[in-house]
Amino acid sequence: MNLPSHETRTAASRGEPQGLNQATDVPPFHGSYLGAYSIVFFSAWVSVCSVAPEFIWQGLLTVIHHFSWVTAGDVLLVGAVVAFFVEPLAERLRAMRLHVAHKHRSPAHATFAAFGFAVLAVCVHEAITSFVSTSYADNRGEFSLFVALSDVFQWSSIPFMVTVAWLCTTRAPWIRWTTLLLASGMVFSLGFISEWSLRDTFTTAIPCACILFAGFTVMRRHPTQPALSHCMRLTAIIASLWLVTAGVVQLALSLFAPKTWYVYTWIEYTIDFRFYLGWVIGLAVAPRPVAHH
Repeated sequence: MNLPSHETRTAASRGEPQGLNQATDVPPFHGSYLGAYSIVFFSAWVSVCSVAPEFIWQGLLTVIHHFSWVTAGDVLLVGAVVAFFVEPLAERLRAMRLHVAHKHRSPAHATFAAFGFAVLAVCVHEAITSFVSTSYADNRGEFSLFVALSDVFQWSSIPFMVTVAWLCTTRAPWIRWTTLLLASGMVFSLGFISEWSLRDTFTTAIPCACILFAGFTVMRRHPTQPALSHCMRLTAIIASLWLVTAGVVQLALSLFAPKTWYVYTWIEYTIDFRFYLGWVIGLAVAPRPVAHH
């Protein structure tokens, strides 16, 4: 009969889990998993956040260029309805009680805070609506909506698939490696599917692939909750390093190379900056999924 080792008896006396070989590559959360709905909803949350900054920015530019007092009055009216009716009603429905304790110092403070956020939300809505209607003015009806949704898919598909691959590291091996393969395929093939230029395809694939594999390694070694925080920091670091490196290379090319040689145009550079910013924000603000045993 095999007797337990001294380390096993010591761990048992402290109430620690037994039978986990630290020398192996078995994750510390082996035996736990995330539900499919948690994976899908968290990944969708992150992917939408990666899309949002660019649409908001372009929409705000459109609103500024086409500003009118009618637009301002519409924003104030809808903002008032949202602040004084929709927001308090939604707050009480979330809490499932009639009286909710506010953290604001006074009714005036609560009013200004709610109205400010409501006006901001309405401005975002107006911005996105103006951007879509202006960008696709040559198209009409359902086709305009289809083109807009196609752009959203192109922006969000990589963060969605990367996050799914990260969260599937606690699943069965065949699910884990299949989702990693699908995410890798999305990273390297999206540019060709969407008919991007070869330069745009590679400037997207290189940093996104680094983010995918770095995050996958972290998710394999840590429990889900702290691993996602590590992935958020890794995404920010890798994106920053890529943008700084690409910016330095572009500066050198603009000074010493022909004008036909370039990594980014200024517009493309800021677009990628907003994309990675939204990706990091999504990983920071999305509700963390909870693992089940």
